[in-house]
Amino acid sequence: MSTTERASNRRREPLRAERANGAEGNGHTRVAEAESEEAVAIKPPMANSAAGPRWGSAGMPVERAGDFGTVTRRLLSRLRRERLRVAIVIVLAFASVTMLVLGPKILGDATDVVVRGVFSPAGIDFGKLHRTLVVAATLFILSSLLAYTLSFILAGLVQRTMFRLRADVEDKLNRLPLRYVDRNERGDLLSRVTNDIDNIAQTLQQTLSQMLTATLTVLGILVVMVWISWLLALVALVTVPLSFWTVRVIAGRSKSKFMQQWMHTGKLNAQVEEAFTGHNIVKAFGRQREVEAPFRTTNEQLYEASFGAQFVSGIIQPTMMVIGNLNFVAIAVLGGLRVTAGAMTLGGVQAFIQYSRQFTMPLNQLASMANMFQSGIASAERVFELLDAEEQTPEIATASTPVPRGRVEFEHVSFAYDPAKPLIEDLSLVVEPGRTVAIVGPTGAGKTTLVNLLMRFYELDGGRITIDGEDIAEMPRQQLRSNMGMVL
Repeated sequence: MSTTERASNRRREPLRAERANGAEGNGHTRVAEAESEEAVAIKPPMANSAAGPRWGSAGMPVERAGDFGTVTRRLLSRLRRERLRVAIVIVLAFASVTMLVLGPKILGDATDVVVRGVFSPAGIDFGKLHRTLVVAATLFILSSLLAYTLSFILAGLVQRTMFRLRADVEDKLNRLPLRYVDRNERGDLLSRVTNDIDNIAQTLQQTLSQMLTATLTVLGILVVMVWISWLLALVALVTVPLSFWTVRVIAGRSKSKFMQQWMHTGKLNAQVEEAFTGHNIVKAFGRQREVEAPFRTTNEQLYEASFGAQFVSGIIQPTMMVIGNLNFVAIAVLGGLRVTAGAMTLGGVQAFIQYSRQFTMPLNQLASMANMFQSGIASAERVFELLDAEEQTPEIATASTPVPRGRVEFEHVSFAYDPAKPLIEDLSLVVEPGRTVAIVGPTGAGKTTLVNLLMRFYELDGGRITIDGEDIAEMPRQQLRSNMGMVL
């Protein structure tokens, strides 16, 4: 056996490469690995494989998805392929809300018919009252049918959008380099693909329809209230800026809580997945307490984040109810004074009171939807971080696919998982066909890394690796890896 060239200026334990001439010359190179038991303590943690080290316990995306507004616009832009159905949903929502808004005004007219009849010698005009009530009932029924149709169409377009999002995530996972998978816990990645996407689907399903109808309802009711009495409408309008300011302040505090909630959910899933994957090892070495300790810590962090998110966002609706009740009292008192002065009819006041209740109801719905919407946007940001991650370098097409002889050469190779911690610097070695080579060194020295570099699981920082004189960076990965066998 002969010793190959050693890497120069190594910052960790050097590798020793030894050759044995007894192998058959079959055109393949076999690499055997040996580890020093004394150095186990310095081994970087692995992400459920022997592919490489991982220094972070949570996701480490290359690029963040952005702030709340950017993530919201990006999420809604995924509905672009469903824009025809979205337009139909908007039209149906407009028609449904219009009919719903006109209902109280018509009921107010019915009340005026009854009041005039009581004080009129001719009595109540039951024919007109009947027609008025039939119109009101018809409007309410048609509004409900349109709302049902709207919900049916919306459910389909949301689920199709989530189908495409899951497909995009699946394609993205297949294009990610091994570096990304090693640096992220597998349980956290699974949580992004499953829990976060399911949360986005639930958010869009429950919030899009209600937010659309609630916004249109507020605008429609505002128009009718101005039509009935501009003075009482001004009283009702006072609550609008106060309501939106309340929602903005509280929702801003809850966003960070929701981000922490889903981050800790992914981290907890990662710990559970790793514990069950290595259950036999945990039992064999009696490490149950050491495994349970970080689980309890993460579980406590998840509890605190979830409690804080739900509590802070849950304050919105009670606060809005208080504002709505104050608005109701003001309108009732002022409306009574207007009736006494003869400036309004009793039916008009009745209709306006109904509108005031309906006016605050969609505001309450928008406030309660802010809770769920914050949670969905937090999940969307985690999914977009995955979609924005740096992909592996594209393939360089080549027409030649010769059968390799097996001459492997490392030419001044440099590589580091972390740029601040160089692992391999200026390493050169040659392995001739038919030779068996043992790469020897302590844990963390870079033995497995050499195999990862040879199979292009990672790209080099410097130098090059050749097989039979051809740079592997110019070979398609499938061609390169089809001629190798890696046994862990």
